[in-house]
Amino acid sequence: MIKTDCHLHSTFSTDGHSDMESEILHAIDMGLNTLCFTEHNDYGANPDGTFVVDIEAYHDKFTELKNKYEDRIELLFGIEAGLQPTDGIFSYFDDYISSHDFDFVIGSSHVVKNKDPYYPVFFEDYPDDDAAYRAYFEEELQNTMMYDNYDSYGHLDYILRYGKTGNKNFTYEKFANVLDPLLKSIIEHGKCIEINSAGFRKGMGTSNPHIDILKRYHNLGGLPPTVGSDAHGVPDMAADFDKVHQTLSEAGFTCYSIFRNRKRFEIQLK
Repeated sequence: MIKTDCHLHSTFSTDGHSDMESEILHAIDMGLNTLCFTEHNDYGANPDGTFVVDIEAYHDKFTELKNKYEDRIELLFGIEAGLQPTDGIFSYFDDYISSHDFDFVIGSSHVVKNKDPYYPVFFEDYPDDDAAYRAYFEEELQNTMMYDNYDSYGHLDYILRYGKTGNKNFTYEKFANVLDPLLKSIIEHGKCIEINSAGFRKGMGTSNPHIDILKRYHNLGGLPPTVGSDAHGVPDMAADFDKVHQTLSEAGFTCYSIFRNRKRFEIQLK
């Protein structure tokens, strides 16, 4: 079993369902070695200011619990930054990330042109799912060319969870002319991608990203991915990590990455 979960949300995230200490205790009961909290900061994505963590309260509670449980589990301090290719959001995150002592920064795309594909109305702007997917990947490419202050790009094909056709008609070849530049940009900047187990429980039958994206990323020379459940509560922590292990091996990886103090380490698959 993979014993490191590096994508986790507690009630410090707007959509979190379990408090931080409950998640830590559950991780200990599960036999996990390392847990990295990555609370949401989607600055600029929501007019009501939701999905922007209270960073001081989060840091204070994390530090308290890290000290309390330091002899039982490794706890890491992270953030999931909602990237958008605009100067204002770039400058905000450039300052924000450098101003806090994060162990790990996930860069994610949750919105395209300020709309989240989680909501069906997003897809009304496009003639079909493929056009929406392409627009999403194109914006990710812009982000990877603009940002250099994240460690791993999260759930690279997040949008496939929500289209009417899901990933049923997805093929790498269909989007290769944008996915290849996207993966190459990530690799050239020395960043990782994440293998996110939520795809399995979201009905995709595969991780995010799709196995074909992972295989191409490996063939292009990508660094070993980071691994996270994207749990927002106790029940989903480390969910389907047996399948993640299999997927990593199938894609050609013999290890995965973890970040401490923004430095990358490798953990061998066993």
